[in-house]
Amino acid sequence: MKKILLSLAIIIIFHTSVFSQTYDALQPPNTYRNADNPYYWQNRKPHPTYWQQDVHYTIKANIDEKTDIITAVEELVYWNNSPDELNFVFFHLFQNAFQPDSYYDKLHKENKVNPKYGKYESQRLGTQISKITVDGKEVKTELDNTVLKVYLPKGLKSGESIKFNIDFKTYFDKGGDVRRRMKIFNAYGYKHYDGVHWYPRISVYDNKFGWSPDQHLGREFYGNFGTYDVELTFANNFILDATGNLINRNEVLPSELLKKLDIRNFKDKPLYETPSVIIPYDSTIRKTWKFHAENVHDFAFTSDPTYRIGEAEWNGIKTIALAQEPHASRWQNAAEFAAKVIQVYSEDIGMYAYPKMIVADAQDGMEYPMLTLDGGFEPDNHGLLAHEIAHNWFYGMVASNETYRAFMDEGFTQFLTSWSLRRIEGEEMTLSPPASPYVRKFKEPANTMDRNVYSGYMADAILTSDDACLNTHSDQFGGALRHGGGYRQVYYKTATMLYNLQYVLGDSLFWNAMQHYFNQWKFAHPYPEDFRNSIINYTKVDLNWFFDQWLETTKKIDYKVKSIKKGDGKDNYLITFKRKERMQMPLDFDVIAKNDSVYSFHIPNNWFEKQTTATILPRWIGWDILQPNYTAQVSIPWGIKNIVIDPTERLADVYMLNNSKKTPVSLKLDHKIYNAPSWKKYELFARPDVWYNGYDGIKAGFHVNGNYFNKHHIFDLSAWYNTGILQNQQMASPAPNDYDLINFRLSYKTSIDKLIKKSNFFLSARSLDGLRMLTTGVERFNKHGNNRVYSYFKTMVRPDTSDTYYLLFPNEWIPNKFNNTINFGMDHNYFYQKGKGMINLNLKSSAFGDYDYSILSLNVVNYNKLGKFDINTRTFAQFGAARSLPRESALYLYGANPEELMENKYTRSAGIFPPEWGGFGVTTNHFHHGGGLNLRGYSGYVAPAINNETDLVLAYKGLTGAAFNIEIEFDRLIALMPRRLRNTFKIDSYLFADAGVINTNLPGERLRFDYLRADAGIGTALTIKKWGPLQMVNPLTIRFDVPFFINRTPAVDPEPIEPLDYIRFRWVIAVSRAF
Repeated sequence: MKKILLSLAIIIIFHTSVFSQTYDALQPPNTYRNADNPYYWQNRKPHPTYWQQDVHYTIKANIDEKTDIITAVEELVYWNNSPDELNFVFFHLFQNAFQPDSYYDKLHKENKVNPKYGKYESQRLGTQISKITVDGKEVKTELDNTVLKVYLPKGLKSGESIKFNIDFKTYFDKGGDVRRRMKIFNAYGYKHYDGVHWYPRISVYDNKFGWSPDQHLGREFYGNFGTYDVELTFANNFILDATGNLINRNEVLPSELLKKLDIRNFKDKPLYETPSVIIPYDSTIRKTWKFHAENVHDFAFTSDPTYRIGEAEWNGIKTIALAQEPHASRWQNAAEFAAKVIQVYSEDIGMYAYPKMIVADAQDGMEYPMLTLDGGFEPDNHGLLAHEIAHNWFYGMVASNETYRAFMDEGFTQFLTSWSLRRIEGEEMTLSPPASPYVRKFKEPANTMDRNVYSGYMADAILTSDDACLNTHSDQFGGALRHGGGYRQVYYKTATMLYNLQYVLGDSLFWNAMQHYFNQWKFAHPYPEDFRNSIINYTKVDLNWFFDQWLETTKKIDYKVKSIKKGDGKDNYLITFKRKERMQMPLDFDVIAKNDSVYSFHIPNNWFEKQTTATILPRWIGWDILQPNYTAQVSIPWGIKNIVIDPTERLADVYMLNNSKKTPVSLKLDHKIYNAPSWKKYELFARPDVWYNGYDGIKAGFHVNGNYFNKHHIFDLSAWYNTGILQNQQMASPAPNDYDLINFRLSYKTSIDKLIKKSNFFLSARSLDGLRMLTTGVERFNKHGNNRVYSYFKTMVRPDTSDTYYLLFPNEWIPNKFNNTINFGMDHNYFYQKGKGMINLNLKSSAFGDYDYSILSLNVVNYNKLGKFDINTRTFAQFGAARSLPRESALYLYGANPEELMENKYTRSAGIFPPEWGGFGVTTNHFHHGGGLNLRGYSGYVAPAINNETDLVLAYKGLTGAAFNIEIEFDRLIALMPRRLRNTFKIDSYLFADAGVINTNLPGERLRFDYLRADAGIGTALTIKKWGPLQMVNPLTIRFDVPFFINRTPAVDPEPIEPLDYIRFRWVIAVSRAF
């Protein structure tokens, strides 16, 4: 009996000591574990057997603005609420990821990226623990990069707590190039600090995995709920805010200071103007900022002497904007916008539980409890602000293990971003108007839902035909960095999934279910199965088919209107739909009658029928290859004008062109202003087109191009009427009126993924500049898009002699001869730490024409960076065999052959280049185009050589040869372009050298080569990168090379005796780089 009374007394004393303090999240002491805390998990378990651990951090830190070092002491009380006894714990030291030989460093190098590290990073100074004790006792530890294992002196039993005391330092560093969220940067002469993931943080121990000691690889996080009491000591001039309530606000931000810092004081300050000095810096004075936060799982701060403060409020929640003074004029409404966002999320998802929300001008895009680090200017940054604020619902309050499954916070947040912007700003995004009147005229409004959700998903689902499986660890998306490897789909595909869940359930049930999930799991740690179960249990609808498809597979949606037939009876019609892809969904569709009446229908895909005003038709049970077709019988008075699947445009159909009776097509002026491609319609663009060559004179015509999301039915058509006006008399003199009256050029490409994954069919035809040509073939890319294999058939002919008058090399193309070839090849693009490269291997063989030859060629190009120099190299080799070789397809010593010149509009005819620069003669000339052996110093030279010891041959062209070309660019060492012009123009200056050999034997003879020929010189290339306001005009490069040295000079030049005799002023001009 005494033992029972003693136990009761202990329990009463314990509860009196713990719960005598009324819950107050704004002030110490810690009341997180109170019975009257409405957010504490024990008071509102998601399910009866649920548990999670509790923490209370007390941290005192000094941030030294002279050394950029945080020196701190940390006390952590940790409660073991699990049923297990714990003999060790893990801490995360996130900042240790940013140093040589870390796991993150190795991941960069595996991705062919060589990180650069700053002063502290290079010394492996991230977070350094100098002392750690457990309940006052020193303990054994084991450090593995970003994870520290701490062995407890005795087992921590269920229901017990333990205290850690830690002395540590964390180092800011601004010298590296690896993206680091904890950062320092120059803020107009002052230091800006973002203190994030800066303290030793205990790992989460949960019911699914036990400990979660994931190494930090630059992505997501997972933390325990509890309380933070943090004191931050800074120099006197810093303005800062952080997670939690600032409990000494009147001390560090007195009312008179707040008035001076009011953001409205700077509403008219010119952008980027030097900030004023409100608090003069005094190195002898320091200020300590004290924060208290409960019901949070992390603590972060941001500080900057140039911060100016804006405030707003909704429902007692204070929203705070911190803007650098030089940006303040474009942050005036940030706090008010944040308040609107919080209102939308609170009303539509669940009430915001914290007392404040900070939006900070911090050159970032990251979320922490009550704090978002943002950037940009309003209104363009509204999407960023809405996204990061939304994280305080999914990450902040619903704290899933985002390291394990990032879609549960990033994807839900992306959905809310789109939703809030639609609620606040409407269906079109509010963005700053372009400065150019021309761009403003043709820039289309950005659809909010598309820009923030669907376009990102469709870019992978349509363009790459390979989106991501969402149920994937955040660090296992192909081992890629940042948003690569499909990782970005945790944002876009998840948001698309939620819009499609809304489509399936109907608006009311969807929002009620989402609110139920939020309220069930707020301030707890759900996993994907918890989200699924919450939605299914609330709706009482079997949605496993839905979640299995979206979360576990890469299946896609594609429905089409297959046929429309007259049924029995006057107004009856039979509409057949087809499911072309593997994902099943219910189907909403509208029928528009010929009198414009609209009839709405709904086809369920299982026993569930959503609440709808549409007519519900019989179920369509089917998936994958089961029942791909469905016929709906409908009654439509006046007859059918059109049928549209999903008029709300939420169904994520990857091919919308067949979602209606009438193919959706738009026709616009080809204004050369970029607008995002549409996944909802086929887009056509048209413009007038004028060109010139020396034989046709001025060519007047039109240009039309079109595509569906840059993937399907991509075509490009130009047609001209040739006027003969301003003909070049030298070119036209043999037959001035024999030029073609009409020319055209057509190209077409479309995906054939249904037949061969990641493949295209292509076709091109032209009657242009005397050449009739047809090409048709297929190509296939690998998963990453860096490898391409191709095969195509090509036929070319110039019907008569007058068709050669167009050419720069008119003697190098025999008229009325068909040059037909079958081509096979591959391209391989690759990256490495100091550069990138490209390999092309091509096999070409004649077929069914007037020639008989085969050519195998290899072209390897590398672009390397070495200090201030760019070193570009090209290695080329070709082997050929021929009985009869077309001149236009031969291997040329100087550069591109005539066949290759046909692919450039500046070189396919003379006129842009004077005809006298073409041809080959006894000395060098001035026209060059990259290709062949690329010995630019021999441009225009017939290069006579001796074959078989006695026979004179002209070695300017052949069939077999090899060459090496190098250019060493030094424009980064000596900048020639004024800074104000660098956005429009670029100048590359370089030294170059070319060397190669070419065969001299005739067809059928033993293979013989000429002596090695080489050249060297200096060159410069001017690139026009921008054409005024036109955004979609390709850059133009004009190259001027001076090959002052060639090792085998023309016979008409003075015979070289001394080495300097080989040097002579020669020059060539081209319209592209040599390689």
